[in-house]
This record gives sequence, structure tokens and C-alpha cells, in this order.
Amino acid sequence: MQHRDIDSVYLSEATEGSNLYLSSMDQFYQLRLSQAIKPHRICFNAIIYITSGKGEHFIDYKKYSLKPGTVFFLSRYQVHQFCYNPSVAGFVLSFDDESLRLNQDDTGQDFMMTSLSSINTLEDEDLSLLSLFQAIQSEIISNNPFYSGEIVRTLLRTIMLKTVVRQYRSLMEHCSGHVGGNAYNQLKALIESEFLFSRNVSQYAAALGVTGKQLNKIARDNTGHTVKELLDIRLLQEIKRLLAFSNEPISEIS
Repeated sequence: MQHRDIDSVYLSEATEGSNLYLSSMDQFYQLRLSQAIKPHRICFNAIIYITSGKGEHFIDYKKYSLKPGTVFFLSRYQVHQFCYNPSVAGFVLSFDDESLRLNQDDTGQDFMMTSLSSINTLEDEDLSLLSLFQAIQSEIISNNPFYSGEIVRTLLRTIMLKTVVRQYRSLMEHCSGHVGGNAYNQLKALIESEFLFSRNVSQYAAALGVTGKQLNKIARDNTGHTVKELLDIRLLQEIKRLLAFSNEPISEIS
């Protein structure tokens, strides 16, 4: 999928058995400062945890304030931008979808991915999270060949479960009719890959092997929107990203 002149960033580092990379904020700025302070689209997932300092961070077209205990969650294809402040300390944890999978029958991964793509920030999180990030860092530095990947995966899942998953489940308890499961995640993935090329609901239904009516029920049960509305929302989101971050003229974006 082409995204015009917004730079795309790909995951290039990995620990043993897991496509995951962790760095302190200082290390991250040393390696990525020129890239980080420009708007860029990530082709992986990321968690940014702030342990000290104050500042700002942009995710898509929204500005967020940060302070100790702030956690940012970014899913694939989101656009974000760091506002450099050397007094800000913390961790940047980057990982692919598979890093969250416990095994082939893992039913929790879908809910984790949905949570990650639904919530961008939490504030005033328990600073005990610091020990989990430090444990991942120690495991990576140790380069131990025995079970290192599984230990890191477990620590990552623990961070997710203690933060964004718990918050998302709490939000969903206030929404009647919410239905979890793989069907909605398949729909979201298909919209993400195809919304620039097709907004025909029948084509999406056929690709997923269901009727248009069934697909609309899946969409409404999980979001309160029809498939057509979800497609329009995703297109509008992309327009806003391009208007906010790209150098394309409005006529080209339209």
C-alpha cells in the first residue's frame, strides 16, 4: 500500500525467537533522532513508556502530553512523531504481531491486537511497570540461548495485560453487544490493506466468506458502525494523516 511522502519505518531488530526490540529513550534518540522527530508511519507495533520528564508526542493528528507513568500504544500503520526533549527518559518497545502469540491456539492474541489498535495512551500507570521493561532489557542483554524468546514474550504479554488490555476490556463492559473473536480482526486487517482500492462492502464480505448482512452484524456488534461507515472512517483518518503530515497539495490528496 502506498502512503505518498510519509516515511515508513520497518522493524529491523530482533531478540532470539521473537521479532522484538527494546531501547532506552537515550539509546533510541542516539540511533533514530533524525527519523523520530519527523512524522513517520510504523509498520509494526510499539509501546513507549515514560519514566521521567515532561513533553509532548503526536500520534496521527493528535497531540498528547507526557509525564512519568504515561504509556503510548501504537499499532501498525499509525503515524507518529517524537518531540525531542533530552530530559525525557523511558523505553521504546517495538514488536511484530507474532511476538504476542503464545501458541497456535492462542485466543488472547486477537483481543490484544484489538486493544492495541483501540487505545493510544494511558496516564498515571503504576510505576511498577518499570520492572517489567527492565526485565526485558536484562533478558536481551544476557543473550541467553535458552528460552530467552519465551521469557521476553511472556513479559511483553504481561505489560499488555496489565495496561491496554485491561483498559479496553473495561471500556467494552460498558458497550452492549460487543463480540470478540477472529472475524472482526480479519475484517479490520482487510480494511487496512484494501481501503485505498475498494470500498465495496460485497467484496469484503466475499473475501471473508460471509454475506454482507453477516459482515455488517460483525461490524456493528464490535464498533456500532456498519462496514461502509468503518471504510469511510478509515479513509477520513488517512486524509487527516496526509493533511497533517505530508507535503501533498490538497488537490492531490482529494
